[in-house]
Amino acid sequence: MRLVGRQFGEPRGLVGRLVGRAMVRGNAGFNRWVISSVAGAIGGDLTRVVELGSGPGVGLRELLQAFPRAQVWGIDRSPVMISQARRRNLREIQSGRLALIEGDTSALAELAPVDLVVAVHVLYFWHRPATELGRIRAGLRPDGIIAIGYRLREDMPRVSQRQFPAVGHRLYDSDEQVAALLNEAGFQGVQHTLQEPDHGSLGRLVTGKA
Repeated sequence: MRLVGRQFGEPRGLVGRLVGRAMVRGNAGFNRWVISSVAGAIGGDLTRVVELGSGPGVGLRELLQAFPRAQVWGIDRSPVMISQARRRNLREIQSGRLALIEGDTSALAELAPVDLVVAVHVLYFWHRPATELGRIRAGLRPDGIIAIGYRLREDMPRVSQRQFPAVGHRLYDSDEQVAALLNEAGFQGVQHTLQEPDHGSLGRLVTGKA
């Protein structure tokens, strides 16, 4: 069962491809809500946007629509997810509006300065969140925005509650814990937005300015 935690952290092989399909089914609505909430709050007139942990590419498609003037990058550690995102967004890649990068937060150094960094259901897989958030802040322009979509431990599936910590992933029990991470990394104006319950699970969005 630890395979669940490892695969969701970095999908690989045949099982990883199945995990990608599960992400599309289970997370598409949450991705849309996060991105529409961010776009509604800050407007769609951005030019450099990144999604970290872009997975099978559903969020990338939403970002391209929400920020029609933006160059968009998707960064993911999994070659399986890069492949699925490429198939899902091939036209935008061919047009030059979207680029995919196999990597992690360190890839932001080559893209800086960025207007917006979005990360949905990625927070749990940052075993050293201070390092990851520091890289993100360094990659953002002054007043650039970080937007993290997540669920607290109690709102996650039971299998995730059991297996994510078993392979070293981090779960959070309160919004205050998450806000403290951003504050300690130097982000300003940290704010939370709560999603209406979706099948009993409550999604959350935390934002901050570099």
